[in-house]
Amino acid sequence: MQNNQKDMGKNNNDFRAIFVLLTLVILILAGLYLYGKNEGNTDAPALNNEESTVPNTEMPQEESETTQETSSEEESILYPEPEYEFTTEEVTITIEGLSKEYTLAWVSDLHLISDHESGELLGDVHVEYLDAIHQRYEELAITEDGVHAEDLWPEIVKYLNYNAFDGVIFGGDIMDYCSNSNIALIKEGLDNLHIPYIYIRADHDYGAYYGGIFFTETEARTLHQTIDEDQISNKFWDRNDFIVLGIDHSTKDMPEYYLNMVKDVYSRGKPVIMVTHVPYESRMDDSLAELSMQERGKIYYWSQESKQFQPNVITQQYLELIYDKDTIVEQVLAGHLHASWDGKLSEQVSQHIFSPAFRGTIGIIHIVPK
Repeated sequence: MQNNQKDMGKNNNDFRAIFVLLTLVILILAGLYLYGKNEGNTDAPALNNEESTVPNTEMPQEESETTQETSSEEESILYPEPEYEFTTEEVTITIEGLSKEYTLAWVSDLHLISDHESGELLGDVHVEYLDAIHQRYEELAITEDGVHAEDLWPEIVKYLNYNAFDGVIFGGDIMDYCSNSNIALIKEGLDNLHIPYIYIRADHDYGAYYGGIFFTETEARTLHQTIDEDQISNKFWDRNDFIVLGIDHSTKDMPEYYLNMVKDVYSRGKPVIMVTHVPYESRMDDSLAELSMQERGKIYYWSQESKQFQPNVITQQYLELIYDKDTIVEQVLAGHLHASWDGKLSEQVSQHIFSPAFRGTIGIIHIVPK
């Protein structure tokens, strides 16, 4: 009897062991099946589903297939068409080995003024400056058909969104002077802009002219940082095939640290499109000099002949990098002159100077394969 009980206990133990072993085998096989199914499922969610944001000062790099699908959905958004009928000024840049075409917009010399009402103290404007401000508001910051720059600015943003450019370059003097009111109005527009941009500043953007009498340049730069952080080292787009390099505050001689940054960008060995506010001297003919004297009554670009823009040693070193016969600069784009000019700086490099935005003009830049 005892032997039978021992045999039964032994059989029960054997059965339990076999049951546990079979259960483990089933679980392992089920796990392997689910793992293989998940590996083959391309619709499975990513582990990291956090959204990444690209600041406006950066042009997006080449996109993956998934990103392109997302971009297609975004491109289907219909932005409102501007009511103002802008004049366009087009320039085409050809670059060897370009993998695709790009279309950029250019806006400069808007000279926006928002502090123009009467009163003893309005924001940053003292009453004794109001006459000068109002004169510029009525005579400079206005289109020929009577639209003031402060009213034109929202229409410019609409135009840029509606046409879905690959990016826009704001080429300086977007405001007529630095004030809290002007900064707030520009920022409102840029916050509503849905394409990448570079905003290179010039003397009027930082300047304590007319209304901005409370600001030093350092304080003006601090205000501009509230718009887009305003970092000069971040004012370029590297598009693999080429680089768009923005030269900030070009109404002043270039500091050495800035020249070193430019040399660093050059060291990448890619074709460069140089964007600046103040143009450069043509060493090919006198057409730019003649236009400058006609429009501004003086040499209004960087040149040894200019009293206002005569380069020091560092700035001249920078300029020679452009004029050099082996330069990697393909094109210079500029404003400042308040008149359009297209020509050659040297045998290798062309320059286009755009008409001012306060006349209702927007530049369109086509970058195409050579």
